[in-house]
Amino acid sequence: MRRIGVDTGGTFTDCLLIDDTSGIVMVEKVPSRPDSPDQAIVQGVLSLMAKAGLSPNQLDAIVHGTTVATNVVIEGNYAPTGLIATRGCRDIVEIGTQQREQLYNLLHPTRTALITRDLRIEVEGRLAADGSEIEPLDLEQVEQAVRSLLEKGVESIAVTGLFSFENPAHEEAIAEVIARLAPHIYVACSARISREVREYPRFATTAVNAALAPTLDPYIRRLEAALKKNGFECPLYIMQSNGGVATAARSVGEKAHHLVLSGPAGGVIGGEKLCSAERIASLVTLDVGGTSADIGIVVEGKPRIHQTMRLPNGIPITVPNLEIETIGAGGGSIAWIDQGGALQVGPKSAGAVPGPACFRKGGTEPTVTDAQALLGRLNPAGLLGGTMALDIDAARTAIAGLAEQLGLGVEETALGIISLMEANMASAIQRSAARNGDDLREFALVAAGGAGGFSVVGLAGALNIPTVVIPQFPGLLSAGGLLAANLRHDITLPLLREAGELDAEALTSVQQSLQMDMLKRLLEDGMPAEQCTFEHALDIRYAGQEYAVTVPVDSGHATSSAIEIFHSLHERTYGHSAPGTEVEIVAARLTGWGRFLRVEDALRTLQVSKPLSTRPVWFAETAGYIDTPVHWRSDLKQGDQLHGPAIVEQFDTTTVINPGHSAHVATSGCLIISETEQ
Repeated sequence: MRRIGVDTGGTFTDCLLIDDTSGIVMVEKVPSRPDSPDQAIVQGVLSLMAKAGLSPNQLDAIVHGTTVATNVVIEGNYAPTGLIATRGCRDIVEIGTQQREQLYNLLHPTRTALITRDLRIEVEGRLAADGSEIEPLDLEQVEQAVRSLLEKGVESIAVTGLFSFENPAHEEAIAEVIARLAPHIYVACSARISREVREYPRFATTAVNAALAPTLDPYIRRLEAALKKNGFECPLYIMQSNGGVATAARSVGEKAHHLVLSGPAGGVIGGEKLCSAERIASLVTLDVGGTSADIGIVVEGKPRIHQTMRLPNGIPITVPNLEIETIGAGGGSIAWIDQGGALQVGPKSAGAVPGPACFRKGGTEPTVTDAQALLGRLNPAGLLGGTMALDIDAARTAIAGLAEQLGLGVEETALGIISLMEANMASAIQRSAARNGDDLREFALVAAGGAGGFSVVGLAGALNIPTVVIPQFPGLLSAGGLLAANLRHDITLPLLREAGELDAEALTSVQQSLQMDMLKRLLEDGMPAEQCTFEHALDIRYAGQEYAVTVPVDSGHATSSAIEIFHSLHERTYGHSAPGTEVEIVAARLTGWGRFLRVEDALRTLQVSKPLSTRPVWFAETAGYIDTPVHWRSDLKQGDQLHGPAIVEQFDTTTVINPGHSAHVATSGCLIISETEQ
């Protein structure tokens, strides 16, 4: 099987070809095009196929991790969206739950409303909690609402009924009116988007989906069309926030909000595979690109999964997602002086264009990459095997302005920029660990992304993480993770009943019904039945609670065993439990996997070996430049050891081994770095 993984970053688009039969791996990196990422992808894929001597019809699959949805939610560039709600529910998306981030702040900022109040309209019609109709839907009001929203220029409409998860009839009737009056308008019905019991997260998820789809859907369709135009007839799969992939057809419309973490997810899945190969129980993945750093957690060989996600503006959405924290800290992060005269780094980035000053693409502001280049950590001959030249003088000029304001030397300022970025990363990792009570001394830190290897050793020391792991292709860990992922679907069925009402027979009936629905979806996606597996779970809570705990449940097991596990998980999550207290089953969940048949990847580097050299590099430990050995990664063989200070270069990234640290090449080809024993 030949397949290509495409990871779109803020600066570069990474394309990784793996041929399962031959075990050959080939790499291509092209500059990203934020204005048209699909064109950069096509360029990279075509270039990679030409390098491999293959024609488009010889490729079996393309897997893409996109940051289009991620960028929309970060920047808030949503499509103009309207909302039609059940009478009395117009303002739920703005009122929310009234929970406060700062409980005692009397001047707490107001909640962000994704859809402004003038674009939210309620109509007569009401359903009871069991789905029965209390008040019929007023279709005349619906028509008036639709016409009013169209006059205001909306590109999509969210439809939110109070108890539509029990009976979607009113929502479907509203959708029919919209389709008749405005067939070009995208419609998101909450019963289709999120069958969840709690109305605020369900309404918010529907609003986010409606606001994302008009931007995301054309992008995926445009990419699919461009690939076919260039002769690629193989399936296009898109990475989801849950760590699985889906077909392009199942990644648009009602699934648009499932792609919010599409780009960052690949690095975590790559870390999961690495965890297995290295027999490392738990790890933190740090994927540093040009614009941002993505932090993921793998515990006991499995990525941590959540059922809800909070967007940067505080809006919650209900979607299975990997635990990933993204911060504005990357190679292109711009250094600046705040009003108090203090040095700051990010979150603003120079991006791919104009990029860091040393890239000679028009950038003039000082960035982290400029600081690394100035201190000798980047090869002055250039990146990507010397094909992308660096201008060290331009980097020095960019940083000199900051140095003058701070009253420091240029090198000291560059070191300060790097140290500050490392501090921002350390804080983000500590937040991720603290949420789940993780002891970082029991984890390894995996450096990924084009800029991940520069600061990872110092970062691990600051966090008391004993081991650093550098994959064979750090800059391509996300692209490799895309190719390691399997097809995945998730289904939720609201139940909302006392635990005693759901005996083993009733639970089995629910699970079988969900499994039949899931199998149908997987078969429609071309997955043979023998390659499909299923994972059942129940959302359980104590009576009177608002939030539930998701409990894994084997098919056919009694509800009582799930409740025992629930008490244990509640204790671990919240620090207390209450066995003997009344318990409610909120929902049944099912995850369906379609496992691709692949030969285990045998990575063979195609890079040309280069001789050992040295160059002056500035380290905080040496307080000045020191002649530092530079190794080419493909020269290193299993069992080789390096002692810091040292630089390891390869096509996709550079790794810095600080003084006082040692590294060795493991059997998997990974570079394992730890503090040198005294």
